[in-house]
Amino acid sequence: MLTGHSDFIAQWALTDPSRIALSEVETGRTLRYGQLNERAWRLVHALAAQGVQPGDRVALIARNGIETFELVVACLRLGAAFTPLNWRLAVPELADIVDRCHPKALVYDQASREAAGALLETRQGTRGVALGEPARAGDHRYEDLLQRASATPDFQCRGPEQLAMLLYTSGTTGKPKGVMVPHRQVFWNAVNTVFACDLNPNDRVLAFLPLFHTGGLNCLATPTLYRGGTVVLMGGFDPVLSLKVIEQQRITATVAVPTMYHMLLDAGVDTHDLSSVHTWLSGGAAAPEPLLDAWLDRGFTFRQGYGMTEVGPNCFSLPPHMIHLKRGTVGQPILHAQAAVFDEADRMLGVGEVGELRLAGPHVCQGYWDDPENSHAANPDGWFRTGDYAQFDAQGFFRISGRKKDMFISGGENVYPAEIENVVLGFEGVDEVAVVGEADAKWGEVGVAVIVPRPGRPVDLAALEAHCRGSLAKFKVPKRFVLADGALPKNASGKVIKPEVKRLYGR
Repeated sequence: MLTGHSDFIAQWALTDPSRIALSEVETGRTLRYGQLNERAWRLVHALAAQGVQPGDRVALIARNGIETFELVVACLRLGAAFTPLNWRLAVPELADIVDRCHPKALVYDQASREAAGALLETRQGTRGVALGEPARAGDHRYEDLLQRASATPDFQCRGPEQLAMLLYTSGTTGKPKGVMVPHRQVFWNAVNTVFACDLNPNDRVLAFLPLFHTGGLNCLATPTLYRGGTVVLMGGFDPVLSLKVIEQQRITATVAVPTMYHMLLDAGVDTHDLSSVHTWLSGGAAAPEPLLDAWLDRGFTFRQGYGMTEVGPNCFSLPPHMIHLKRGTVGQPILHAQAAVFDEADRMLGVGEVGELRLAGPHVCQGYWDDPENSHAANPDGWFRTGDYAQFDAQGFFRISGRKKDMFISGGENVYPAEIENVVLGFEGVDEVAVVGEADAKWGEVGVAVIVPRPGRPVDLAALEAHCRGSLAKFKVPKRFVLADGALPKNASGKVIKPEVKRLYGR
């Protein structure tokens, strides 16, 4: 429930208004809790004046910036759903999302001005709001709206199931799915994270992961604001700059994907004073053993995490004093969470047995936007099905054993083969295709598309790659395109056997 007494930004604005809530590395801009509180109230009234009502969606397509959190707070207060869009997606991919969630407003930065203009051109029900120069004559400037709006607080009761965020993640069908994150999930994720990472008002958390992902938005950023700390924002990841910022601004915690931790090592970890950091979180993919060794051997508190958009980014906790003893595990279930392993017959398994990891607790989402079938399939009985295999030891420490689905992770981004396969099949001359992931030293995993041409119809692989680049985000485009030697291996029911494809064509 969100009232004047449970609005944590309002509370910190009352308790310590001069404390810095947000700062931007590249611009030097800062925002104190008192200022964040006032600007968020102005934004509430500005959005309401544009017709945004409780239950509506407010979309954002922008790089990391202070405005992201102004929108988060304003939407929480208004009862609207903050809906960040992945600016890495191609315009057709963004258009599909926008057409399904029907945002009442679309806020965009200058880097996404062209894409936003294309999205708004044929969607008359969506108001355009520019963080800078408008894409169209009828769009509003963000700052103009704030300056004209009232800053008067207007506290209203928002129940725990009020939709707070709509975060899009891809599904195995290839279509992005909108995860419905209620106020309850935002709150309990913050509480869980504060306990797991021992956050306090003196923490300075560096955020360079994109804020359209739950990892960038909710792993450390929103919990830090809940606790009254400072979130230091970078527009994107730069390993050299990141190390300088950590040293100079005495950063205490950060989260990154394994690829980024490799890049930080290469950028010169040993030449900087990083002693201020009490928590290095690694997520998005399993950290390779050599990477774990490299960080742990230097005495860093380096912890692997586990989470999903649907259940929050922090579902397990590995205490610092247990890191070496339980290395390679993601730890025990976080304080206000339940975890169990089930077999295919829905029987709960015991110590050392491998099965599907399922999670329960107040940190679990409501389901998928306008998708009751997948919502029920993911959580039919109070246990959310993660689709990942796991096992736990006698002390209750969990180890992720592998992914149940075909999804692979490239540079921290989830990549779903079905979506890519649909695009490839739309190219002239392609009869069959199977996309699988293979190991990559830089990105963790990359895609390989194995192509079966139609009889007598040769496929130009260079043209096919160009076709994919025009329809898919860059990280989804396969790194290799391979012509199959005959038909793809299939099982008795005619389904492609992906492990066999990887064996035959993977490196």
